[in-house]
Amino acid sequence: MNYVIEHQSVFVYLCILMKKCFFLICFLLILSQCHDHEDRTLRMNKAPQKKTLVSKLSKKARDGITSHDSGKPLEKPEKLRKSKTKKISPSPDIKPMSLTPHQDSLSITKINFLRSSGLDLDINEPLIKNFLNSGLSPAHFPPVIALSRESFLKINFDNDILDYTDRFYTNGIRIDLISPFLSGNPINKLLLPYWGAGTNYYGLSLVQNMFTPSTTKVGGILYDDRPYAAYLFLGSYKITNDPIHKFRQTSGLDLGVIGPYSFGEWVQRSFHNSVPTNNEPLGWEYQIQNDVVIDYHATLEKGIINTRAMDFNLVTSASLGTLYTNVSGGFLFRAGWMNPYFANLGIANRSSLKRAGLRKFQFIFFLKGSGELVGYDATLEGGLLNRSSVYTLGVDQITRMVFHSSAGFTITLNGFRIDAAQYLLSPEFKHEIWHKWVHIGMTFCL
Repeated sequence: MNYVIEHQSVFVYLCILMKKCFFLICFLLILSQCHDHEDRTLRMNKAPQKKTLVSKLSKKARDGITSHDSGKPLEKPEKLRKSKTKKISPSPDIKPMSLTPHQDSLSITKINFLRSSGLDLDINEPLIKNFLNSGLSPAHFPPVIALSRESFLKINFDNDILDYTDRFYTNGIRIDLISPFLSGNPINKLLLPYWGAGTNYYGLSLVQNMFTPSTTKVGGILYDDRPYAAYLFLGSYKITNDPIHKFRQTSGLDLGVIGPYSFGEWVQRSFHNSVPTNNEPLGWEYQIQNDVVIDYHATLEKGIINTRAMDFNLVTSASLGTLYTNVSGGFLFRAGWMNPYFANLGIANRSSLKRAGLRKFQFIFFLKGSGELVGYDATLEGGLLNRSSVYTLGVDQITRMVFHSSAGFTITLNGFRIDAAQYLLSPEFKHEIWHKWVHIGMTFCL
């Protein structure tokens, strides 16, 4: 009875928390819409001046004129108004100027100049900030890092039930939201900058993964087997896609909890109790205890062979934190009726595909492989800060080199994408066997 009451109170608490999160998201959306409306009003009020300014800047960019007088239509002293503009050659030795009213006007001029070209700058990037605060003219603007205006919702499921097993990594749920309004997230300041041309995508992820021993039908502690474990975290990340150099950079920060507060036990028990042929899992009382999850991770992808029918990319990633500390390297091979890998994130709305001249329908077969050097794994060794877990594996029981592989297919049609893959993982600790599970994912353009 107490167990039911406890979980009812947890459920009520979760509902209240979700309600608050919903109102917070609505507030942020309203705030972003108000900000956009204010920007549109400002651009409408300044439209005639902007048109004249952009045409003059374009002529100066062709003539190679520096920017010290490029802001004069906005603000200038009386003496400058009477003087003639001197044409000089652009100099690479021009140094950043201190911020002045003239420099403010120059920054606005640069933004308007770039917007006139249809570019939406991501001012979170140091490369763009340094340029806007420098004394360089629009004719000298650096490689532009644009902010994608597209939004996506991704839903991913992992489970080994289709492989007729119920062990080790047994279930995973991940929900991603990628949207330009997330570019204002203060955590973005901690993410990796990019120093070339590209397009930035900002996202949030909600992840819950759970792990069990080789069997859930036996109670007590199964020594020399994987301990019960589950974690839940909210992740913030940024993806920079560079189609020119065939390069993609992803970095993110995950914050959450491992242990009973992640509700892994409740999810698995609820699922098993809802299926008559399943036995209730035994042994969750000995799971890894509550501890904080703080993980920073980064992934780099580089195209080696990229054609319309096939591509081959190298992938390396690393993670540092209280949940996982590891380094890995591998490859991604794709073949089929597809768009270039670095053209976008694998999906785009119909109008974007039409403007870029890309295929609306794709069918892709893919194969991934990687080797991972494991430094720390809290799902096996227990929390980094809380060492009170009843059962964990020792340092000498952990396999420090593991191998991942997956094969599957992807189908996309306009703004919808579906992925299906079979994953295979080598033993993560001594006396373990190879493990496999099925992944299914769906992505929607919003």
